[in-house]
Amino acid sequence: MRYLFILFLACQQLGFAQQTLLIDAYGHYNSTGVKRQITDAFLYGGLIDSSHIQTSLSRLGARNTFGLNMGLNAQWQTPWLLSKDTDKWGSSYRLVMGAGVHQYGGIQFSKDLFGLVFQGGLPYLSDTLDLSGLKVEATTFTKIGFGLVNHLTQSSFLVHFVGVQNHLSAFMNAATWYQNASTAQIDLALNGQAQINASNTMAYGLALDLDYRFGSAEYDEAPQQFQLLVQNFGIARAKQTTEYSLDGALQYAGYSLAAWQQTSLDELATGFLDSLGYEKNSAQKWIFLPAQIQLAKVCDWERPNRIEAYYGAQFILRQTYIPFVYAGAHFKVKKAWQTGVGMAYGGFGGLRAQAYSAIRFKRSQLLLRSDNIALQNGASLYLQFRCDF
Repeated sequence: MRYLFILFLACQQLGFAQQTLLIDAYGHYNSTGVKRQITDAFLYGGLIDSSHIQTSLSRLGARNTFGLNMGLNAQWQTPWLLSKDTDKWGSSYRLVMGAGVHQYGGIQFSKDLFGLVFQGGLPYLSDTLDLSGLKVEATTFTKIGFGLVNHLTQSSFLVHFVGVQNHLSAFMNAATWYQNASTAQIDLALNGQAQINASNTMAYGLALDLDYRFGSAEYDEAPQQFQLLVQNFGIARAKQTTEYSLDGALQYAGYSLAAWQQTSLDELATGFLDSLGYEKNSAQKWIFLPAQIQLAKVCDWERPNRIEAYYGAQFILRQTYIPFVYAGAHFKVKKAWQTGVGMAYGGFGGLRAQAYSAIRFKRSQLLLRSDNIALQNGASLYLQFRCDF
């Protein structure tokens, strides 16, 4: 009975103490020129229309980008304070626990490579295609951790333990393709490297999350609040990473039937790889996580202004991601409903329209945002739910 009474008191204390649950879910994919219908065919299945390929080719420049970034974060701000003494600084901080799963994938490619993959070599007979500059980066990882949150300013700091399930990093420094129109001989030259960490050899490490809120000068008539958000800033150690390298040239003009009968497929493949200077090694490697750094102006629900500006910039520490910037107007439609529209540029794509809406209930708040409401070259959805209980 004594233990039941203690459990009852603990549950009662948790029931009356302030707690907060935060859930963030997001998914974005975009490109500088590839039409959304082509990407959707790979993601959801279906046929790729030749008109979409031609339209995408006409939009592509010398260097292009496509990427996918999605994840789910959950955070519980516990009722337990560092100190119950209101005169001490610890009385403003509560323990917080968090967990999440994230996936990043990005590719930079040339227009010639896109045309060769989707149209084949026939339209490019007697033309030398430039396939160099190819960059492919992909990382999937999970995290769980704990830290502190200032319940007065909502600034927080968490340390996470990280497990990387998959990691790929590949770079093609130089690559050319030439197909002779008269002899049909293909000349291929490649120089590049790749690192792969598969799911059977997980990498483990640490990551930091920081959410710092600060305001403008106190003497301003209407001080503004800003947010510096750092997520997944960390590193993991892989015990076994497979490394590949290519540095060579290949000339292929086909094989006669007799040659096919006298040579096994393994021997042919080995000969191709030897000509391309193929090498494979295994080693321990450090994996840097795709950390996200964002600096933005925070719109205050309590400000009397009906309309105010919002703006911000986001960076992901990956070569296949360019700085993402956005700006727009925030509207207070009603006391419980606020919305905003603006423009965004960067990330995996070019200029596009952005919109969001936030609804506040008695003890909860829901926010929906899209950084690509026109669904041009991609799609975007961000959901944030907050509940105080």
